Amino acid sequence: MSEDSCDVAVIGGGPAGAAMAVALRRKAPSLSVTLVERTTYDAPRLGETLPPDVRLSLSRLGVWEGFLLDGHLASRGTASCWGRAEPGFNDTMMSPWGSAWHLDRTRFDERLSVEAAGQGARVLRATTLVDSESLGRSGYRLRLSHGAADPSTLRARFVVDATGGKATFAAARGARRLVSDRCFAVYGAFQLQGGAAFPTHALVESCPEGWWYSALLPRGRVVVALVGDGDSLRGLRWATPEPWMNLLKQAPVTWARLDACDFVGEALIAVPVLVGQLDRPRGEQWLAVGDAACTYDPLSSQGITKALDSALLAADALERCLSGDADALQDYESMLNARFQDHQRTRGVYYRQEQRWPQAPFWMNREALPAPAASPAQSRRSHSTEVNP
Repeated sequence: MSEDSCDVAVIGGGPAGAAMAVALRRKAPSLSVTLVERTTYDAPRLGETLPPDVRLSLSRLGVWEGFLLDGHLASRGTASCWGRAEPGFNDTMMSPWGSAWHLDRTRFDERLSVEAAGQGARVLRATTLVDSESLGRSGYRLRLSHGAADPSTLRARFVVDATGGKATFAAARGARRLVSDRCFAVYGAFQLQGGAAFPTHALVESCPEGWWYSALLPRGRVVVALVGDGDSLRGLRWATPEPWMNLLKQAPVTWARLDACDFVGEALIAVPVLVGQLDRPRGEQWLAVGDAACTYDPLSSQGITKALDSALLAADALERCLSGDADALQDYESMLNARFQDHQRTRGVYYRQEQRWPQAPFWMNREALPAPAASPAQSRRSHSTEVNP
């Protein structure tokens, strides 16, 4: 079995992992970086709406100009029916960073991995981490599978876990996910009819079962999701789309904007939606980034932005750590924890704004969310930057 070596192995080539590889190579080009991604970026990935200020992170990563060439759809912002039946709008017209964006996620993720390779990182696609062996302060030996090709091993001085909510590497080191909220999202796909118009605002519409999200994506694709929990959606079956469609028809603003669309998904996609964080996002010669470290409520539309920001933060901390700064990783953990707690308080503010269904299980389950921050200045800062329902 062949064996290679590197300074840093990044496990997971999604936004957080690929951005981490890019940031590390840009900040410390003397470090050898290997990015391990289990796919070839050819499978469809769920899209997401990015806020205008994502331009700051993408510019720091050096990929802003490439991002503009990739066909993502500019958006005027968000609309929400939250606490009331009529939609309110959060328009980006006056934003100093320009428009918001609806992503082609597959192209976005691959763009970051290509940039990582361009910066000198070794990118291993269609490669899966099988297991790992601690070498103490010397790092880890990683056993990798390459599909039909022969397996290999990789010695890494430091490992970055960017494997998403499963936090595969961190979990193997004994880290535990502390879950504060557990929901799931059920997605359906629509296609805009030829020549028809569709608003570029992403829409959130609350309902007794939770809330609906809908957004136009590149090439006329429209994604629609219902977010609920085990109590609010108990007993519903998703083997066929009819129960989901029946609930969708009861969300009048969302249903009306789909009038010019055709449902194209024979099967719905259900994915878990967890809000939580690792009890420790770092350990001996490893750290976690993005969703592996903590997951935010999708209501915030901050998933990818948080992934990019945490990758930039982690790259700074890791470069300091490998240069001998003993406090660097503790500073990283403290910053992640402070941001997560701030997010928790902010989401509590927003969920308490919806009072139309106080006896509905979904809304009763969220009555105990954390109260707003004690500092008015901190509360205003969170309100303006974190959540756009």
